[in-house]
Amino acid sequence: MRLAAMKREREPSSKAYRQDRFENTERAAKETIEAEQQARREKTRRLKELRLAQQGAKNPAIK
Repeated sequence: MRLAAMKREREPSSKAYRQDRFENTERAAKETIEAEQQARREKTRRLKELRLAQQGAKNPAIK
């Protein structure tokens, strides 16, 4: 009986702990995905600027 009472007390905290871990993992995954997407956008922007600068250097009539 005592073991059953102890087990009942621990279940909610254990469930809450698992839920917190799940939420933290999910949040970390979202943040990682967002950071990767931002890095890709930044890289694309820099490459586009570099290409435009190179085209401008090759063809000064455009300026």
